[in-house]
Amino acid sequence: MLQGRLLFDVTKASKQKHQSGLVRVSECLRREFVNELGDRLVEVVWSDRKRKFVPAVKDRSFEIEPGDVLLTAELFCEYEREGVEAFLKSKVCRCYAIFHDAIPLQHPEFTWPHSVQRHPSYMKMLALFHGVFAVSQFSSMVLEEYWEWLGYVYSPSVSSLQLGCDGIFSEYTPPKNTVSERPQLLVLGILERRKGQDLTLEACQKLWAEGIGFDVHFVGRTNPYFGKEIEKEIRMAIKAGASAKLHGALDDDALQLLFDKADLMLFSSRSEGCGLPVLESLWKGLPVLCSNLKPVRETSRFGGCRLFERDNADSLAKELRHLLAGKNELRGLTNSIRSDMLPRWSGTAQQIVGNISR
Repeated sequence: MLQGRLLFDVTKASKQKHQSGLVRVSECLRREFVNELGDRLVEVVWSDRKRKFVPAVKDRSFEIEPGDVLLTAELFCEYEREGVEAFLKSKVCRCYAIFHDAIPLQHPEFTWPHSVQRHPSYMKMLALFHGVFAVSQFSSMVLEEYWEWLGYVYSPSVSSLQLGCDGIFSEYTPPKNTVSERPQLLVLGILERRKGQDLTLEACQKLWAEGIGFDVHFVGRTNPYFGKEIEKEIRMAIKAGASAKLHGALDDDALQLLFDKADLMLFSSRSEGCGLPVLESLWKGLPVLCSNLKPVRETSRFGGCRLFERDNADSLAKELRHLLAGKNELRGLTNSIRSDMLPRWSGTAQQIVGNISR
């Protein structure tokens, strides 16, 4: 049982308008921590002026106590939060962090420049925490190997989390019994090169040229750095007669309608720390054709997933052709979803609380 309070860092999550994967992780955990801990959960933000964490809701009597535990799921470094390194070294309370991925280090060619600049110091600073939770076994391995490469003699324990499926929608949807006469494919995620919508479009154009009929729905806002060209390609393809629709960002009600009509999710990402859209698609009874990334392969144990070779439009086209050639293949993939095994965010929160409790 947690002796003190859980101080949950919402410095950025409380301000961001876009539902990025990091924000969704933060919001889902906050929701479950409220259920698990009640008033022992205190949302905190970093104060540049005071150089420490303070309550998100102002409370002048607030002081961090030795029995408290700080948990952050955010990205930061010393020049963004001046004094945070000294705070961590002070050991005023036990501190834990959630590590998402090392994508800015591994793939600077399609990562926000600011993230590329920040990430090395962020990953080094994680070694100052009492413990780290990684969003997948793969992310856990990447972080530990980075510390080993740096030559760190001491580093905190890293535990891998199982993230939940019920992030966007709380209600589970059973898989459909039938496949649409004209299959409906859903592509969910911010438009950018990392998410691979360009690969999806290339593969789909191969199949349309062969006379295979299906519709593709692209959902997500456009990354201003790395997404404009992809958006332009999709719009040009639609103008030329492609059976596709560009929806942009949708609210939950509109997204629910698309999930209800869809027969297959396409997830052609080039790099992920976890791959939340795969989990969330399975929760809505929707099978996924996805890149064979290591963290995605972890999720494939829940069934409903067919893999293709990462960053390979020909491989994606081949697997998609196989699924669409006969409805029995797609129906079989849908029926393979192991609904009884799908994880929920309540379990993620319980896993964290159990690990940080004394």
